[in-house]
Amino acid sequence: MFDFKTHLRFTALFFAAFAVIVFSAAGCQQQTGPPEKITIAYTTASNGILTYIAFVKGYFTEAGLDATPQPHAFGKMALNAVIEGKADLGTVADTPIMFAVMAGRKIMVLAVIQTSNRNEAIVARQDRGIVKPSDLKGKSIGIVLGTASDFFADAFLNAHGIDRKQVKIIDMKPEEMAAALGTGKVDAVSIWNPGLIQLQRELGNNGRTFYGENLYTSTFCVAAWQDFVAKNPEAIKKVLRALIKAEAFVQQHHEESRRLVAEFIKTDKAYLDEIWGLYDYRVILDQALLVNLEDQTRWAMKYRLTASKDMPNYLDFIYVDGLRAVKPEAVKIIR
Repeated sequence: MFDFKTHLRFTALFFAAFAVIVFSAAGCQQQTGPPEKITIAYTTASNGILTYIAFVKGYFTEAGLDATPQPHAFGKMALNAVIEGKADLGTVADTPIMFAVMAGRKIMVLAVIQTSNRNEAIVARQDRGIVKPSDLKGKSIGIVLGTASDFFADAFLNAHGIDRKQVKIIDMKPEEMAAALGTGKVDAVSIWNPGLIQLQRELGNNGRTFYGENLYTSTFCVAAWQDFVAKNPEAIKKVLRALIKAEAFVQQHHEESRRLVAEFIKTDKAYLDEIWGLYDYRVILDQALLVNLEDQTRWAMKYRLTASKDMPNYLDFIYVDGLRAVKPEAVKIIR
């Protein structure tokens, strides 16, 4: 005897199964073809944690990208690789971004991926008579020109009533600072991690560290060339999805994240254990980025560190469409 209800249930199940097969096939078709090739330049100075995790965990690959890692000692070099066409994306702090924009470079910030207000400090030798900030007057300070080291040093000196002209600024590379301070070539250095922790350990009781938590928050970003962003909006979304996935992993697996990062950038895990809590690891675009860039621009123009005398509209150099498409709540910039 024909059971109409059974027939209806069978028909519904059949079409449901058929729909799953059709949509699965469609999904498979979307994934066919080679993954998009992309080169990502990054700093190994522990300022691109989410990028490292995305590489190690294969999140770029899962997003449909064939991502080539390109390590650099610090962010300014990674950004230069982008500007010179040697990389598609780069992880870099806000100061080199500001200088690049002021120099007419057509770059675009895709997202902020890491922030900290204790990543920079001035480390000084106490045997040079430096025990308080005012003692820096008349002393030699090693900095990395055009980076957060430069901006932080100036912000710190100004906050303590010392003009830039009242100290001797010596431009040097980050890897030169430990030896320069250790041998007394300079009296102090404005430095970020990991060199900051290294110098504190080496100087011991002879070292004096000056932070400026209320003066500057380091903002580490992912940036690209504007033409690349315009031509590859889908690739940008894939990169951001991978970084957001890395963000979730870092938030849920602190210990494993430190182990994986230590292996990836070949650093001491004990060092990462020490500095891990100094940073906020989030993929975001917020108003603080604009404030930082504008503050640093005013500083650069004041000391004639840039030829341009006009404040750029930094909204023209921040790409919100990519992050808004994959995580709209992470976009908090007022346009």
